[in-house]
Amino acid sequence: MCELFQSFLGVGCITFSPRRKPHYDDEVTFSVQSLQELTDVVVPFMDAHLPASYKRQQFLEWRAHLLNYVEHSARRRGRRPCTIRDCDEPARAYGLCRRHLWEYRRA
Repeated sequence: MCELFQSFLGVGCITFSPRRKPHYDDEVTFSVQSLQELTDVVVPFMDAHLPASYKRQQFLEWRAHLLNYVEHSARRRGRRPCTIRDCDEPARAYGLCRRHLWEYRRA
């Protein structure tokens, strides 16, 4: 079932875990960790296909937290340029690109 769902969505990974105790069942987990894949694939799918239920209420709360995180808190690489004039490289620590940060730490 997880393999069919993964091939249908085209995202995520599957993890197989053996039983932890003799009377437990084996465990298969489907997970999606990419924020872009979650917002572009999983959320629209769940919006369209999850019926009205308690799980849908949980999903709506999770979706609100996810979208808030993506909008306000998620780290985006390459968004801020280096603070040194005429340098367009992405900023790392202290607002400096790799080259300028390396020069700063050597000084």
